[in-house]
Formats: sequence, C-alpha cells, structure tokens
Amino acid sequence: MECMELHSLILEELSGILAELPVTDSKGSEDGESGESGEDGENSNDCIDPALERILAQCPMLPTSDSIVVVSRRHENGILALANLVRRSADSVRATALDRVLAYLDALPAYNYQFSAFGVGGVPTEHWFVERLVARLLACAAAAPDIADVIVDRIWAHLDRIVDVLQAPNPDRTVVFGLPAFLGTVAALEKTRFRFRICDVMSADSLAARLLAADTVDKVHAAVSASQSAATPVRRTVSLYLQRGVGLSANHMLAQFLAVLRSVLESRVAVRLAAGGEAVGDKDPRQLWELISQRPDLGVSPQQEDSEYWYARIGEQANASDNKVQLYASDDEQRAYARILAFSLQTYGETRMLVFKASHAGSDAPAQSTLATGTRIMCRCIYAATLTSLLLGNLDSRVLGSIFEHIASSHAQRLANLTVACFRVLVPIATFFASSRDLISAAVSRFLTEPPVELADELPQAGAATPAELMLLEPAASALAASLHSRARAVSGIHTLFNALAVHRVVPGSSDRHTLRVARNIVLVLAQLALAFHDSEVTTLVVSMICAPRFTGTPALTTITIQSAADVATVAAHPVFSDIVGAALKRIVFGKGSDADAVNVSASATLTALAWKVGAHHDIVEAFFAVALRSFIDASVEAPAPSHIKRHLVTPLSVFLPILHALVRTDSYTGDRDASAEQIALWRAFWFHMVVRGYLLDKTYVAAYGAVYADLAARSPILVHPSSVNYLEAELECSSVLQSEVGDAALVRLRQALAPLVGPQSQTLLRNIGFAHAAFLLAVYRVEIARAEAGCCATVLRYFSNSAVTSSSLLPAIESIAGLVIAAYVRETTSRRWSVEASLAASGVSKPSLQPVSQPRVIAQIRELMVASCHHLELVSTWGQRFVDRILRAFPQALLDKSVVCTLLELVQLVWKSCKAEQDDQFVPVYWFTSRTLGITLQFPDSITYRKTLFAQFSACARRWLELVVVAAPMELETLLQAYLATPCDDDDLNYEPHIGRALALEVATGTSYRSSAADFGATAVSLPPNASPFTYRLGQRGFLRGRIGHSTDVQALKRTLTEAYVLARENPGAPLPE
Repeated sequence: MECMELHSLILEELSGILAELPVTDSKGSEDGESGESGEDGENSNDCIDPALERILAQCPMLPTSDSIVVVSRRHENGILALANLVRRSADSVRATALDRVLAYLDALPAYNYQFSAFGVGGVPTEHWFVERLVARLLACAAAAPDIADVIVDRIWAHLDRIVDVLQAPNPDRTVVFGLPAFLGTVAALEKTRFRFRICDVMSADSLAARLLAADTVDKVHAAVSASQSAATPVRRTVSLYLQRGVGLSANHMLAQFLAVLRSVLESRVAVRLAAGGEAVGDKDPRQLWELISQRPDLGVSPQQEDSEYWYARIGEQANASDNKVQLYASDDEQRAYARILAFSLQTYGETRMLVFKASHAGSDAPAQSTLATGTRIMCRCIYAATLTSLLLGNLDSRVLGSIFEHIASSHAQRLANLTVACFRVLVPIATFFASSRDLISAAVSRFLTEPPVELADELPQAGAATPAELMLLEPAASALAASLHSRARAVSGIHTLFNALAVHRVVPGSSDRHTLRVARNIVLVLAQLALAFHDSEVTTLVVSMICAPRFTGTPALTTITIQSAADVATVAAHPVFSDIVGAALKRIVFGKGSDADAVNVSASATLTALAWKVGAHHDIVEAFFAVALRSFIDASVEAPAPSHIKRHLVTPLSVFLPILHALVRTDSYTGDRDASAEQIALWRAFWFHMVVRGYLLDKTYVAAYGAVYADLAARSPILVHPSSVNYLEAELECSSVLQSEVGDAALVRLRQALAPLVGPQSQTLLRNIGFAHAAFLLAVYRVEIARAEAGCCATVLRYFSNSAVTSSSLLPAIESIAGLVIAAYVRETTSRRWSVEASLAASGVSKPSLQPVSQPRVIAQIRELMVASCHHLELVSTWGQRFVDRILRAFPQALLDKSVVCTLLELVQLVWKSCKAEQDDQFVPVYWFTSRTLGITLQFPDSITYRKTLFAQFSACARRWLELVVVAAPMELETLLQAYLATPCDDDDLNYEPHIGRALALEVATGTSYRSSAADFGATAVSLPPNASPFTYRLGQRGFLRGRIGHSTDVQALKRTLTEAYVLARENPGAPLPE
C-alpha cells in the first residue's frame, strides 16, 4: 500500500513537471497500455504532448458497450494525474486531457474495480477514487471558469447515473458501488460552492426528488445491516470495506449519508422559504433560513458567505423557474419524509446506546472513535428529524422526547456537541410550532436551574465555568429566547429564572459549588436573553437583576457578572448603559487581596473591550469616559502611592489607563475640541493627580505607560476653560486633588522639575510659586509637549486667549512653555517625522512602526497657525506668527501646497479689508469678516491702531515666508502662484477694490528668477499683453491659452443650446422658446 501511495505522489508531481515541457512530435502507439481506444485512435497521427502521452500510458482503456475493463490502483493514479494535468497545462493540452478525464468519469459505473489483496477478501477503493477525481475536476473548474460549466454538468450527469444504480434491484451492487461512489461525489461537491446544485429542485427529475423517491433510506439501512452480519462472501467483502477501507466504517458511511440527507432536506425547506413561503411570527423568510442553516454537527458548518451565497442561488432558481414551484410536499414526498423521520429516530436510538457505552469505556482509541462518529450521527439524526417535521408540518412527540431526554441526562455536558445540536434545533421548532414553546421553556429552565449534581465537583473553582459549559449556555439561551417569543413571556420567564435563586441563595464567601453554578448559569442566560430580544424593557429588567448584590458571592461569579453586564451594555439605551458601567466600576476595589485583584484585572479587560465596541456612539463614549475618569481619580486618590512601579502589582493605573486609552482612541471622542466645563475639570484633576504623584516624572512609569500618556495628552482639552475668569486665584487653590497631596516635599519636587523649563526671568516666580500653581504649570508642560510630539502645537495658543492666564504672574512661565512646545514640534517633525515620511513616500516603502505624521496633518497645522496669526488678541497673533515662522524656517517645503498659499494670501486680504472698513466708517464698526474662498470668519477689535499694526506685521511675515520658499523652490512656488492668480477672485462684485493678497503674490513672483527651458507655443500665441517680468509673461500665456480654450467651450455650449431650441420648436410649434 505504501508503494502504491508513493507511486501516486510521484505521478502527480510528474504531471506538473511534464506540463511545463515543450511540445514535441511523437506518434501515439497502438498497444494496450497506451490507453488508446476509438476516439484516441483518430488522433494517433497528430502531435501529442509528452506529458499527456506519458500519463495516458498509466490510464486504463475506455470501455466499449460490450467490454469491461479492469481498473487497478495504478490506473486510478494515472487518471488523477491526468486531472492534475488539466489544471496546470496550456489550453491545447488541457482540452485533450479534459475530454479524456470526462470520458473516464462517464464510464465509471461500467468499470470492474480490481480488489487489492488486503487481509481476508479485498478492499474496493472507488469511494476514495471518485471523491479525489471529482475534487480535482472541481479544482480545474475553479481555476478555469471557461470550462467550469462543462465540468459541473458532467459531474451532475455522473450523480444521476449513480442514482440509477441506487434504484437498481441488486442490493449488493448498490452497497459495493452505488452508495460509496454517491457519497464520494457529494462529499467533493459539499466542499465547494457548487453545493447549491444539490438544491436544484425545480423539476420533477431533479436529484433531490429522485433521492426522495428512490427508497434510498431503506437501502442505507440494508447496507449497514449487511456490513454488520457479513453472512455471504459478497457481504463479507462489504464488511471489510466498511471496516477497513480508506478509514471508513459502517457508522462513518452512515454519518456521511445523513449529511447528504441533511442537504436535501435543507434544500426543500429553503425553496419553500425563498419561493414565497409565509413568514412565521416576526421573522421573515431570510431570518428563518438562518435558523435552518445553523449546522449542529460541529466541524462542517459552512462559512457565513457560503450560506448567503447558497440562499441567494436558491432564490434565483425559484424565481427563474418556468414551472410552478410546489411549496408543499406531495403524497409521495410525504411518505418519503415519514420514512426519513422513522429512520432518523431509529438510528438515533440505536446509536445512543453505543455512544453511552463508549463514553464509559475509557480513553482507548476505538472507544473515542466510536464516541466521535456516534455523536456526529446522533446530531445529524436530530437535525434530519427536525427538518422532516418542518416539511411535514407536524411535530412528532418522539423528536421532543429524544431531545429532552438527552438534555436532562447526566451526559449533557460530556456529549457537548450533541447537547449543542439539541438546543439549536429547538430554535426552529419553537419558531414554527407554537404548541411546543411551553415545553421547551420548561425543559431549558430546568437544565439551567437543576443541573446534574454529579458535575458540580468538576468545576475548577467556585463559580467558574468550564469551556464545555460555556459552549452550552449560548445555544440554551437561544432556545429559551425562541420559546419565550414575546416581550410579556420574556419578562415572565426572566422573573422565573431570578426567583429560582431564592432556593439557591448565594452569600459572600460561599463554597457551595452547585449553588454557584446555578447562579452563574442564570447570569449568563439573562444576558443572552437581553441580546436576543433587544428590547428596552427586557434590557432594563435584565440589568437590574444582573447588577443585584446576590451575584457577588465569589470572585469568579463577580467576574462573570461584569462580563455579562458588559455584553448587555452594547444593546442598552444611554441611561441603562451608564448604570451598567457604574455598577461594573463599583466592583473594582483595591487593597483587598488577590481575589479582588483578579476581579480588577478582568473588569479592566472587559470594560476596555466594551470601549472599542461602542466607539461609534458619541454620547455613549463621552459619558463612559467621564464615569471612568472620575472613578480613576477617586480610586487613585484613596490608594497609597507606590514607591516604584511593579509590573505584577494591580494599581489604579494598570486597571483604568487601558480603559481611558481605548475611549480616547475612538473616532467618536471629541473631548479635545468641544469639552464642557465639567469635562475640563475632570481632565485637570486627572493631570494634576498624575503630576503630584510623580507618574509623569518617574522614568519607570514613563517607560511603562509613555505611549498611553501621549495618546491621552493628544486628546486632552486645555486645562483652563475659556469662560474661566478667576481660575488661577480661586478655582485652582480649591482643588480637592491638590489639597490631598500638598506637602513641602512634594512642592520641592515640583519646583525642581520646573527649574529647567522656565526662563531666567521667571526664576523669582519659581522661588515664590505655590503648590497649586507649580502643579498647573507642570501639567500644562507635560500635556502640551506630548501633544506637540503627536503632531499638534497650536493648542497651546488657547492659553493666551484666556484672561485668567494673561493677567496673572504665570504668563512668563506659560510663554517659556510655548517656546519649548514649538521647539519640540519642530524637532520631532523635522528630524523624525517629516524626513522619514518624505523618504518613504519617494521609495514607496511604508514603515508603520515609525508612526510618521502625514503631510496633510502638517499642512493643516500650518493653516491653523496662520489663522491664529490674525487673532483679535495681540498675544495670540504674536505667538501664532512666531510658531509659523519657526516651522517654515525649519522646513519651507510646508508652504508648497496650494491650500497653504491660498490661506496665507487670502488672510492678508482679509486683514486689509478690516483696516479699510475701520477707516471708511469708524462710527459703524464691523467686527466680523468672512472669506468665501477659505470658508472662515475672523473677528477684529474696534481699534484702527491694532488692525493697522496687525496688517503691517502679518503682511511682512507673509512676504518673508514666501521669500523663504523662493530661495528653496522657485519653480514650484511660481506654479502655485500662477494657479492662485488664475482662480476667480473672492470679491465677485464690481467695485474693483484692490486685492492685496494677489498684489503681494505678483510682487513676490515678479522678483523670482531662475533658468527654465523655453516653451514654443507656436501659432497659438497671437498677441500678448505687455510684460514686466518673465513671471507675468508666463502668467499672460497661461491666461491667454485658458481663455482660448474657454471660448471654444462656450461656443460648443451655445451650439448645443441652439440645437435643443430648434428641436423643441419643431416638436411644439407655437410654444415659447426657452430663454
């Protein structure tokens, strides 16, 4: 056997190698091993590919009508290699090889398979061979779509011939060839998207209809019985085949047949739903199909996209059928369904005894094999019985009896796959058969509240759950939800489950594993019910019960409660969500031992995952963040500060920072842009606490949480609300966070940290600064430096717009911090971010680990700073101009963007307009000026002196910045200025006011000089305006050419308008023509 397998592998590899050899002239021989018959003899004088010629020598002859060819294992390997050659060869060879392979497929029922010597008797291998051959052909169809239809049609015809064999009167022939070959073909189809062809039930001669009418179920039962008795020589051969052939046994073949039967039954139910079947309850046919397509036999469940594809194809077949689709079964089908139901229940009962014996037989290989195969058979029997009940429209009491008997048995957890199958089939049963809902609800509730006592000792710890138990609870909850069906019944069922805890009272420190197991089951199922119903009343009731104190008996039970509450939070309304988060945060307690630490770690992971799930909801994220931030501040203030960081120590930092980090990284968080006074107060308390505790100063903490600090600082608002007036004198001194940490040692530490940050003029301030002011300055420095390193430096200018800051003695220190912020931004952006991105963009290589700031972010920062340079407060505008000047001196290429140039020059014009308006009518001042080009509005004070000073300073800065770029990139800047001057002016009225921004652009560009190649415009440049510089010459050429093109476009539009008017006048004589 090993030699045969080695020969097969060598031949398959040889087919791939030979497929790449060039075609040579060779003549086909006429001997018996060449595999040439009638159709091959016609091509004996043509050129034959060497790969095809060598592989055909290993293939059998094609049988004629009066001959039977013996097929050996060598011939099977040759045919498989030929199929492999079809997929890997060129078109010319592929056509010849494909015709030969399909001819072998058509002739398979006529072959007489040679049994290899293997023990007593022989082992036929047609099941293995047919499955491999069909799988190879389907792979060819997937690789070459142009031949896919031909291949699938021939495979389908092969299945029809096998059904003919199944309908033959000879049972031995049916067992030896028909059923195994049929299972092999369908097994190959089941693994591909061609499986929908099994469901082609639009015509009376379809495969599904023929299988149901062919007494196939009875023949399978006869086949299994024949394999077990082995009375005759033929049956003895079959018995050896079933027991030893290619790893198959009688039970394995039975399981495969049940899988095929399941597909046929699913097709009938799906057609009834997709072709116009009525909805049941509140579920449409598509939702009902999702219930039916849930495969209970684990390991063969289709992918979601495969299920959707299958359902769509069934709907297409049903809608495109010319014949009337019969939604309900005929009398013949009713009898076939009855046989299937009886067969399924009988097979389930017989297999159940074998499985239960194998479950107690030990861990030897035969027992485990019998257990696995038997469980799979029982799953498919339950599923087949359920589908036939749906098709018959009548629920047999034996189906529910078998399911309830297994659920209530002590084997429910040991045979987890079968239990999952039972719970899953209860969902469509409860959906389609209303009379069964009370029974199902009672059975599932009994399973949850009265579990087998003998399994209580298997729990790893009090209140914990094994993986097998957790796998059972989700389908159990689904079955319970389907049986409750409505809101009123759901509320009643939830109260029933909750009242069951009156018998199983959970007390703190309880060691009753059975009671804790019941409490855990109820918590998990209540959460699943809330998710299933998605109803506000049900969700509120479930949350009030889950968060009850009785579910905090042990750390494991507390952990499960937090996880269940977090699951329910995803479907809860905003008030209920806040209650859930608050209840979960209350379970976090520090300093209570290792059990409390385990709860804290689990709660942190659960709430972090919840933060990512609700990241798309703005209101929920904001409320979640406020509650989490407040909880962190309260918990961290009460907890003692550790002397140094310990990786294994559970602290408020390790628990709450991941939650806060996840929330600020969501797209819905906007606290840095529109934070309220309460949010700013929370952020301020957070950063004050981080500063005074030393979390931002200690190198070990920075190394551990530096990335989190940076992200939090980047999304943090400024620490002073714009409406605060006396903040530094009153509000800061009354901070509860600072009062709890004040001390001489802490003040000395803060002053030492501030010493290198402030300038020499602030040393006197530093010696006399108080604890609150020192904490404020250090917090501002840490937050703004982290924000600048993240790519944003303009936020620090907001401090200069607050009167509480500008009128205080801390202003010089804030100015020193602003200088450090812009220096950090330039250093970070120039040395690590901008240059890295530019080089990577040029080479086409990305390196995410460097996290480069994208060029649009730098451009947006430049534009924001330019707008700040025109602020109505002198201090803000002065520092804005300084920031832009520092950035452009570091890398002037930041100005080489059309939007930046346009922003700069339009702002110059906007400031000039404010000066002109103030000078023209100083008694009716205008405070707001809008640029439609930029889409921004600026406010200016009622002071002609300030406006003129601002215009002089900003226009000088604009000239200086443009001249910096002229030196670095004159050609690029000229192109941008030409594009700017060619765009329509913002002033579309006819007052002909001067545009200072355009004048400045023309003045700077006129002085630009560089050597450029001459451009010959030919006869197009008929006349040119007078030019004072090469720039105006090129600008004139641009405008002239654009005008010629625009005029041509206008003429074409006029012609189209006249043509439409002419056609309209002919169609409607006397009607008024369009204007």
